[in-house]
Amino acid sequence: MRPPPPPAPEPDALAAVPVELARRAGVLPLALRAGVLHVGVAPRAADDDALEELRIRTGAVAVATVPVAAPLAALLVAHADRTLRAAWADPDGSEAAGSEASGSEASGPDAVAVLDAVLDAAVGRGASDVHLEPVATGLRVRLRRDGGLHELGVVRARLRDAIVARVKVRADLDVAERRAPQDGRLTHPTPTGPVDVRVATLPARRGERVTLRLLPRDAVADLEGLGLPDAVGRALVAAAGAADGLVLVCGPTGSGKTTTLHAVLGRIARAGRAVMTLEDPVEREVPGTSQTQVDPAAGLGFATGLRHLLRHDPDVLLVGEIRDAETAALAVEAARTGHLVLTTLHAVDAPSALDRLADLGLPAARVLPVLRLVVAQRLLGLPCPACDGGSRGGASRGGADRGADRGCRDCDGTGTRGRTAVAEALACDAALRTAVLGATNAATARAALHAACRPRLREVALARAAEGRARALDAVASTPEPRA
Repeated sequence: MRPPPPPAPEPDALAAVPVELARRAGVLPLALRAGVLHVGVAPRAADDDALEELRIRTGAVAVATVPVAAPLAALLVAHADRTLRAAWADPDGSEAAGSEASGSEASGPDAVAVLDAVLDAAVGRGASDVHLEPVATGLRVRLRRDGGLHELGVVRARLRDAIVARVKVRADLDVAERRAPQDGRLTHPTPTGPVDVRVATLPARRGERVTLRLLPRDAVADLEGLGLPDAVGRALVAAAGAADGLVLVCGPTGSGKTTTLHAVLGRIARAGRAVMTLEDPVEREVPGTSQTQVDPAAGLGFATGLRHLLRHDPDVLLVGEIRDAETAALAVEAARTGHLVLTTLHAVDAPSALDRLADLGLPAARVLPVLRLVVAQRLLGLPCPACDGGSRGGASRGGADRGADRGCRDCDGTGTRGRTAVAEALACDAALRTAVLGATNAATARAALHAACRPRLREVALARAAEGRARALDAVASTPEPRA
């Protein structure tokens, strides 16, 4: 059984245990009562020596352990929230100085401490992105978690420019340049290992906004472990074994397209084939492949890079994204000349991929002979296991009544925790090519494509909701309405 989420730590317990000691011991201080220090630990992970050091350093009579889920993540969040409470501006924009954070001065934490706390909060809460947006009262901080944006607070105005400058210093960007966008990377240390962060700045009305994307360092998932429908998984396995052709994965930004293709590459790379990739950015390492990151400033874009990759005798190519007509034409030509090409494309659903390629100057007659498979996918939020997706009527964080979305501390009141993939697959075989190319008009061709793509995305999503593996409202809102 999954251990429960940790209760909210009491301030006295957090203050009694130095954060570095808690990190080293892998515990979350919860309470200090009658001389007994209560700490949260991962199940079966208590270290007697570490607990004895805790007892001695804190002067406690004894240390009591409570099994909880992810104590180190909760520790990051607890200390981050403690620091940030002293940095938030009042709702009216006044300087809400505080000294609650450990080690802070009367004026509150500085930009270095605030940025570290924001990144710790993002890592601890499992966020994929951090948005730092200049507003009238300061710097608005929002986290993208499980697909949705959730506001942490607004850092007071006097720290706004200093925090942006601190991001630039850590990402090796030009601090003096405020009128042009910049891109960079930084590494943030955490108790569970360093986290790579992609940085993008952009001039805005009240200063500069910064978006930080937390890049995964986890291992490439097995194709079977992605949670895709069985039919889609089988279609991807068949495509991975092909000697040549074009495989497209479609969906909006953040729908897991790259994760799916990396899982396919993980299977291909074990088959003794030369596998090369061209990505923006290289988010995770795929063993057995040669990965290249595009660099437009150095003249290495997708189209240019693809030309160079083709000179290195690859069997399989992954092109991170088809963004323009030139890259699309080169990908199709590579598939035509004996390479297996995997790539992503922004299209509403699988049948619409051909329309999108036609918009880029590649008609169906040119694409269909090399097209093997189109997969369109979305990510749906999973009901929070701690509150059954809000069905228990638990109070959301902060006590606000969120109605049907009411959740618990573990899901920050959203009712969702984690995400699962849903997908549809359009396999291109000889019968489909004949039907589409032989159609007398565009409507007939489109109908043939839609008829060959079953079940549809929304049907898969609603089936997941019926099984209790997604919420019905999310399933409808996240997937396109099936078209005939």
